[in-house]
Amino acid sequence: MIDPSARRARGRPRERVLDVDRITDAALAVLKKDGLRGLTMRGVAARLGVTPSALYHHVPSRDALLAAVQERFAAGLDTSGFGTLPLREALSRWAWSYLLLLRAQPELVPVIVEVPLAQTPHTSLMYQRVIAGFAAAGWPEESIIGSMSVLETYIFGAALDSPSPDDVYAPGSSAREPLLARTYAAFSASVEDRGERPRDALFRLGVEAILTGLHQVWGSGRGWPGAPR
Repeated sequence: MIDPSARRARGRPRERVLDVDRITDAALAVLKKDGLRGLTMRGVAARLGVTPSALYHHVPSRDALLAAVQERFAAGLDTSGFGTLPLREALSRWAWSYLLLLRAQPELVPVIVEVPLAQTPHTSLMYQRVIAGFAAAGWPEESIIGSMSVLETYIFGAALDSPSPDDVYAPGSSAREPLLARTYAAFSASVEDRGERPRDALFRLGVEAILTGLHQVWGSGRGWPGAPR
């Protein structure tokens, strides 16, 4: 007699059905291991244990795969402040969420730079929310893309610099470095007083400096309480 449980199991797939989410997961793993240049459809297929042709039923090309990775990343960015908070606070919240995601996945920086916005509708909607925040605060239209790009470029650099040690500026024991020793000690004390890690303190300072500088160049003053005019 045939075991009924064996009959019920017959024909069931041993693994999860292949889909875009699973392929994107595999692409992220390949990116982390081999970087953007090492990402190929063949490599992703090998990681999933399928043939490359199996991927093309779900993702038509490598470009489409990169777009899926970009869309996954953009979905994690915090745009909740736009339309609910003053622009400066909304941009700061967005920038911090951007940094934290890239610290966890710095290999995605070249993907974000490479993928055209036209191929990523959900990412485009994310940028539209940021742009609408600038426009609602009265910024000239010609200033918005450039201002957003300046902030985004700074975030990329900060994310790539994140692996550097917290004491990278610590002076040696040489007595010929008294000014460096004093300034480093002052910086360290300031960071400690705020209860921050040095890299977080530097990022916060950079974001504030960029937003203040952009305001001085372009801002109307609306939505930027406390910023110099």
